[in-house]
Formats: sequence, C-alpha cells, structure tokens
Amino acid sequence: MQLAGSYLYIPVSRLNNAASWYTKHFSFRVYKEDALFIELRSESGVRIMLIPNEEGINSHMHYSTGTQAVYGFVVMNIHEVYQELKDAGIQVTAITDYEGLSFKFYDPDQNMIELWGDYPQVGWTVFEPLNKK
Repeated sequence: MQLAGSYLYIPVSRLNNAASWYTKHFSFRVYKEDALFIELRSESGVRIMLIPNEEGINSHMHYSTGTQAVYGFVVMNIHEVYQELKDAGIQVTAITDYEGLSFKFYDPDQNMIELWGDYPQVGWTVFEPLNKK
C-alpha cells in the first residue's frame, strides 16, 4: 500500500474566522465548506479540516518534559517563517534545535502547532525524494 497524502482535524470555535486566519497566514485555500467542517488545502497538498470545537478539545499533549503539539507542518525557511509570524503578532515559542530546527505557534483558538525544518543531517528532506539504497 502506498499512502497518497494526509489530512488533520483542527478544532476551532468559529469555522469562518479560523478559515480566514489560516488562509491569511499560511496561504491555504478553502476547498470545501459545509455545516460540519471547512476543508483547507495548500498548493503543496497539505489538507486541514477545521471542525467545531464543541467539547473544548486541546490540540496538544502534556509530557513530563513539557507541552507537545499534536500536529505540525514542515517548512523550508524556518527562520523567515518564524519572523513573519512574530511580526504578525502570532504567539510563537523559541526556535529549538532537536533533530532539526522547530518552533510552535498558537492559532486564535490556542491550538498549538509545530513548524519544523526537517532532518538536516539525514541527506534528504520531505522536499526531495527519499534516497533509496
């Protein structure tokens, strides 16, 4: 079996406001909309489903070492993205260096999402085909 892609659900308090925020800051486009969800897609094929947060769901986990985002996006230019989000007034954490540079940001519903620069020392990234042996 070969997987063709993936998607994730992000719980939000107001679907249309969240859709506007993600399209503004991450260049998503509204692909499908109905009463139960709004599907957004990026040009690179990232898909997110914004769903009503009727149960007060958190989108992050708590470990003994700290809080961890449940999902994240991979970016090529992590320092530029960090500065763009910071300049836009979006709450971001510090950039850390563990198996690649990463940081977390919070959307208006306080969903914690990680942005990651991929594995720099492996010899390939998500932006290139996997090296086959």
